[in-house]
Amino acid sequence: MSMKIDLSTFPDRFAENSRELSISKKVNFVFGKNGTGKSTIATAIREQFKSTHNVCVFDGYEGVVGENHRLNAIALGTENAEIQRKIGTIEKQITEIRKEVEKPEDKTENLFTKSEEAAGAHKKQENRIVSFYTESAKRIKNKTNPQIAKTSYDKNAFKDEIGTATLLSEDEITKHKATIKAEQKAEIGKITFPTIDLSVFLKSTNEILSSKVAQQQVIAELENNTDKQNFAREGLKIHKHEKGEKCAFCGNEISEERWALLGSYFNDEVKKLEGRIEAGIGKITSEIGKLDGIKDISKSDFYDKFTEQIKWFNSQIKNIKSEYKTFLESLKFALEAKKKNLFASSDELSLAIPQDFSSIQTNCDNIVDENNDFSKNLKSEQEKAKTALRLHEVKKALDDFEYDAENNKLATLESAKEQAAQVLSDKIQELNDKKAEKNELIAQTKDESKLAADINKLLKSMGVASFSLELQKDDDEQQKGQYQIKGHNGKIRPIKELSKGEKNIIAFLYFILSLPPPSENNKPKIVVLDDPMTSNDDTMQYLMTEQTRNFYVKLEDSDCFLLLTHNLHFYLNVRPNYNEAEENKMVKRNKKQLDANKKEKTFYERNGYFVLKNGGTHTTIQPIPNHDSDFKTSYAALWEDLMFLYENDKPISMLNNCRRIIETYMKFNNVEKKFYDGSEFVRKLFNVNSHSIDDQENELNGKTREEIKNMLYALFKDNNAEEHFKNYWG
Repeated sequence: MSMKIDLSTFPDRFAENSRELSISKKVNFVFGKNGTGKSTIATAIREQFKSTHNVCVFDGYEGVVGENHRLNAIALGTENAEIQRKIGTIEKQITEIRKEVEKPEDKTENLFTKSEEAAGAHKKQENRIVSFYTESAKRIKNKTNPQIAKTSYDKNAFKDEIGTATLLSEDEITKHKATIKAEQKAEIGKITFPTIDLSVFLKSTNEILSSKVAQQQVIAELENNTDKQNFAREGLKIHKHEKGEKCAFCGNEISEERWALLGSYFNDEVKKLEGRIEAGIGKITSEIGKLDGIKDISKSDFYDKFTEQIKWFNSQIKNIKSEYKTFLESLKFALEAKKKNLFASSDELSLAIPQDFSSIQTNCDNIVDENNDFSKNLKSEQEKAKTALRLHEVKKALDDFEYDAENNKLATLESAKEQAAQVLSDKIQELNDKKAEKNELIAQTKDESKLAADINKLLKSMGVASFSLELQKDDDEQQKGQYQIKGHNGKIRPIKELSKGEKNIIAFLYFILSLPPPSENNKPKIVVLDDPMTSNDDTMQYLMTEQTRNFYVKLEDSDCFLLLTHNLHFYLNVRPNYNEAEENKMVKRNKKQLDANKKEKTFYERNGYFVLKNGGTHTTIQPIPNHDSDFKTSYAALWEDLMFLYENDKPISMLNNCRRIIETYMKFNNVEKKFYDGSEFVRKLFNVNSHSIDDQENELNGKTREEIKNMLYALFKDNNAEEHFKNYWG
């Protein structure tokens, strides 16, 4: 097995000479304190070899053990743990969504309360309007004199009439009430009006006026004197024309010659013209009589709804009659005047012919028909009148209530209600989607009962009795791979009390036991343990150590194992067992046996050993070639780090290591009280990391690495431990 791990993409983490880690052994152990880049190396391996190898990285219990608080259980398995984390995230989302969509126990505002509030405001306004419908319908139903609604009239009927509601005038109200109270009337016959062609009368009159009688006999005293002519004409009429008859005016006897002379003057032509005039006057008088015979239309014959029309008709009839009479009397007056002027032409009349009765005859016929139809359909007309009055009352109620404004308010509240309900509905749908997503994840969980049994078996074989895994059946949601923690007393422990060390050992054992078999994908395995040891107690450390050793000794030659740890005790004990004497013997034998086929390899030749050292800013990767270069104890590791910092000229970082070395030495040798006697400045200097912010006298003042080394040496020398210092400094 040979691979090179490229670390060049992390120039801020690794020193320039340590940006490639070459692995040539099947089993490798890397020691490095926290912050030296162990996880970075694990990540680089995963990314660089994922296409060619089965890369299996254990980097803590989070990737293997998930917490299921619903069941008070852990989700066992890489997939189950990942699913459980997703489920946990979804359950938190479900919890948050439920806070929005469910009725809160307190007065907290959420989508549910907003929807309820919007619905309540809409319902209140709706009830207000419905109450208005009900009260208005009741008032209209109870109206009498006249009654305008049926006894079944209710809020629904009122609501149906809103669209056609119309206000009436006072006159319309009066008519409709009269119609409702009206009784059946007899049918009215046709009303006729005279047809007088006034143009004929005008023409005849003008013909008479333009006529004159020619004089056959001239009487000098009557010439050009109309009055005398008329006087003489009247005299002819009043006298008997007898012999010896005396004139009624002058008393003189009228001679036969005088009668003959007057008879010749007033001849037959005069009589004819007079006859024409009298005939014209007679006809005109007759027509005037007909006009006087036209009576007003009787209002009592008609229903009250036609009263105003009848008034208008009578007014029109009166006007036409007056105009007719004026016209005819003008003709009559002209003819009367013509009688006195028979022997001369009179001026013709130029008169405008007034409107005749044809238009009013048509209108009157129509109103008679309407009245008669109304009488035939009185019941229906009364219902129409009731409807009109009722719609008037509906409109009044709407206006008094300011219905349009109230209805607009209802529409606004309804929109707000629907919007709030939609938001709530969308959120509920989101909740259902989350539940469905959770159910899908649950369906993907795997039954890990065999591995759980193997873990329990290992725990028991190693004497771990503090807890064991017990399968939890999930009857509600059928989630698999869920295990409760049973304590040593047989009681189920709350998972929140499960320590990190216990979670870590469960995850570690699962990881080791669930690694893919050699043949899977026909790919070799790379198994990386990234700081597997956390806060386990001694028993757990022993169990993890044994299982790690049992695992890597069984690896295929094509596989690779890499342990990265900051725990020196674990690092020292997880490696193959040996002692220094045995190792030295192997080295000596190897020097003698030059034949490569027979040479016995030492532990450092069979396995890879590395240490990660941080010089303050960058990490250096150092291979460990032999036993002498390796760590022996944690205390020795502190000295190793100190010398590394010294060699890399990091005086500030040296101070912390000096402090830790002295603290360990003092506790082990029980000399805490007197170790710093006479060296208070050195104590404060080595404790520089714990200075308070105002401890100004503890500045470094430019101490070099040599000065720090000499101060540490002087302390050990003053405490009779000079050889101890020299032994570890080397």
